[in-house]
Amino acid sequence: MDALRLGPIVLPWAPLLLVLGYAVAVWVAGMAQKAGRGNAEPSLLPLLVLALVAARAVFVARHSADYPSVLAMLDIRDRGFNSWAGWAAAVAGVAFWVWRRSALRVSLPLSAAAGAAVVLAGLGALTLLQPPRPPLPDLTLQTLQGRPVALASLRGQPLVLNLWATWCPPCRRELPLLIRAAQQEKGARIVLVNEGEAASRVAAYLERERLGQPEILLDPNNRLLSAYQSPGLPTTLFIGADGQVKQLHIGELSAATLQQGIAALRR
Repeated sequence: MDALRLGPIVLPWAPLLLVLGYAVAVWVAGMAQKAGRGNAEPSLLPLLVLALVAARAVFVARHSADYPSVLAMLDIRDRGFNSWAGWAAAVAGVAFWVWRRSALRVSLPLSAAAGAAVVLAGLGALTLLQPPRPPLPDLTLQTLQGRPVALASLRGQPLVLNLWATWCPPCRRELPLLIRAAQQEKGARIVLVNEGEAASRVAAYLERERLGQPEILLDPNNRLLSAYQSPGLPTTLFIGADGQVKQLHIGELSAATLQQGIAALRR
């Protein structure tokens, strides 16, 4: 339930719900216009953009040290947004537009509220329908050198498990970031779990990319992917010291979203 999978394409639910909410808002604005309440539709897209920009800007400002460049700050593939800032900007935008154009006093709040209700209801439904995530399973995986490691031995401290594969482009992009973080991070242990590939293939990739010898476990039968019903790679599990999964992030991480997930484990 964390994302929608369409063949090889994995789509997070939040952007899809935003599109659906916007479509509903446009439809309600059209109905209000027919009733002589003013045409709010031209204001809806700027309002949505305002909310997204505010949500991104506040997130980036809070994690500015984790973004190495302006381009990285603009790269929204990490899905780093501050939802409270976005909603606050949307409410302020509606109030401003209504103040400037009294003809929209009814149609704009009505259509914006309808779209917001769809988004919030969808997010609420996803939360209610999300099955309980199982704790860290009692599996034994192997290192690249063939040494067995029981996942149960990783309990007792905050843990980040990144599920990846060498054939996965976003996995390859985020891998150097995760390796650096694993060497520097003191608040959580970061372990890379390769899904479905042989040790020789993984070792050859690490050597070719000059990535050193990070802590990697091999899951040749994709048992962790199956245990957490993940729709695709990369998938990152943020696991508390008690072995319970606190957050599951599908898709590419940035340093900021990685630190956000680790910080949540310390609460």
